[in-house]
Amino acid sequence: MNTVKKFFTLFYAFVVLLCAWNAQAQNNSDKEEMIQKADHHFYNEEFKKALLLYNQILHEYPDNHYIQYHKHIANHLIYGHESTMDSLREYERNEGKTDKFYNYWLGRIHYKSYEFDLSEKHYQAFLDLEAYKTEEITNEAKKRLEQTKRARQFYLNTNDYEVINMGPPINSSAADISPAFFADHNELIFSSSRLKPSHPLKEETKGVFTIFHCINTGSSWQKPTALKELGTFEENNAKIEVVNNDGRLFMYIKDGDRSNLFYSQPNGEDWKVPTEFDPKLKEAHIASHFFINDEETVIYFSSPSPRGDLDLYQTHFEPGSQSWSSPVPVPGDINTSADEDSPYLSHDGKSIYYSSNNPDLSIGGFDIIQSEWNAASNSWSKVKNVGFPINTIDNEINLQLNPDNISGFLSSDRIHGKGDYDIYYFHKHGKVIAKGTVYDNSTGKPIPEAQVDMRPVTNADEHFKTYTDANGQYSMEIFSKELFDADITVLGHKAYSEQVVSDHGDRNRLFVQDFHIQVPEAIEETDYLALFDRNKESQYEKLDMMGSKFRAGQKVMLKNIYFDVHSAHLTQESNDALNHLYQTLKNSPKLKVEIGGHTDNTGTLAANMALSLERANAVKDYLTSKGIAASRLITKGYGPNQPLASNDDEENGRELNRRIEVRVLN
Repeated sequence: MNTVKKFFTLFYAFVVLLCAWNAQAQNNSDKEEMIQKADHHFYNEEFKKALLLYNQILHEYPDNHYIQYHKHIANHLIYGHESTMDSLREYERNEGKTDKFYNYWLGRIHYKSYEFDLSEKHYQAFLDLEAYKTEEITNEAKKRLEQTKRARQFYLNTNDYEVINMGPPINSSAADISPAFFADHNELIFSSSRLKPSHPLKEETKGVFTIFHCINTGSSWQKPTALKELGTFEENNAKIEVVNNDGRLFMYIKDGDRSNLFYSQPNGEDWKVPTEFDPKLKEAHIASHFFINDEETVIYFSSPSPRGDLDLYQTHFEPGSQSWSSPVPVPGDINTSADEDSPYLSHDGKSIYYSSNNPDLSIGGFDIIQSEWNAASNSWSKVKNVGFPINTIDNEINLQLNPDNISGFLSSDRIHGKGDYDIYYFHKHGKVIAKGTVYDNSTGKPIPEAQVDMRPVTNADEHFKTYTDANGQYSMEIFSKELFDADITVLGHKAYSEQVVSDHGDRNRLFVQDFHIQVPEAIEETDYLALFDRNKESQYEKLDMMGSKFRAGQKVMLKNIYFDVHSAHLTQESNDALNHLYQTLKNSPKLKVEIGGHTDNTGTLAANMALSLERANAVKDYLTSKGIAASRLITKGYGPNQPLASNDDEENGRELNRRIEVRVLN
């Protein structure tokens, strides 16, 4: 009896253990599947989708370093404006050794945070790394490196404008765009997507914009009021403008045949229902991103060109016919093969401003570009980028000048913003030449190549930066009579900080400031190139990554490809793996590969060489029968010449040597 009882007890324990093992195996399988899906989004640069899945995985497995590392990268690339690098630096020693793309990611992250010196170092280290990299990622990194060098130089040349985030209550966590200012009444009107959806799960209303009105009391801005009677607008249709001659608020209402310019005026504490500006204007086929001059006789707008990009067009009111002219491209040097958008004409009519992503003009995204009217040629010329800090490596749109032509407003999604897009106020600010020498406190000698960075305390987004020359001297223009945080950086390490006020005599526009700093005895620079351990480089890549620019290896070993014994005939058990290969090639139409057949060493060399080639051709025939072009597929038989393991052992040797490998050729 005791024996029977003992047996059932042991049997029950075994069943419980088996169930637990199966449950754990299922959990591991689900986890791997979720990681694979998250990685798919990550390497397709769908970082928000990847971050969502990584957070879900970490909820169940909080100590998974691989997921933590990728989560931090995704988070920085999405929200880098708000992040510090401390969390990611914790993974540098470990993940930097196993991920050959670590320097590439850090280059992008530092660039997004306007840390161009560090970005440049990381990109260069990635390019110098002697490890397998795809041609696509290599070329991309080279372009990003050149872009970083260009941005670094761009930010060293600060123009005469101070740019200030208007903050709450005008800016919100949503998108706030298209500022229009009633200068005489100190009123600001703008478009915003801040109104929350009526149902929290409905995302389709997230991109719906409402017009808001805000009054400046002299000391602060009142809480903006939603002008719901003016309707709602899509993001690409949310441009508004106040015309100064009569103070009317213009908007573009897109509603089938009613698509046209409309205007509204104050009606006590409310606003009148929008009225169509001129029904005849429909024949001009203007678009939503418009500008109308003070006299309401000229309209500039952006619209798709025959090439498909956005160009600027114009239409004029013709008094004789009391109609609007057929739209024509704006004459001169403005329109290019890139996008030109969001036009604005200065009040004196001598300059036109617009946003462009032309890489020859823009430092990144859309920048504000200025062009001057040339009366001799009757066209716009002298096209130029208005410079930093009005423009940044992010997007600047919807510029509006005040009548003084030295102040105004714009919208930008730049660093340290409150939300998606914020509204900024800019104005000209007097400048002074700052000069001085940086000395080593210990030796009394000047320090060459030290970075001198001055940031206005009231506006951390703006900075003035230069480097000391061979004699430790620096010189640059900064805002006059302003309090600055002055930072001195030596060999990439901040060595000194001090607050200074750029006071100067009224007749002498020169501000002299020397710095005596304590240089650390030993500044150990990180060898970014040495971070990656080539011994950890993977020889084989996952099939899913074969078409990705981020693939870590050049070859894929196809598992579960089966042939009849001593034959090149594919069995039914091979269909799943073959279809997986087909889908990968279908999704990457430019990919060319070599299909290599491998055997063990049983049989003669000649027979194995022939068999390996026949099996490679069988895989090729399967792919061409499904529509993959034969020109993308090369076959080769390697026979037993490239074994992965000893042929003396069937399970751990010869079985691994009988395989199909796919090698990327481009």
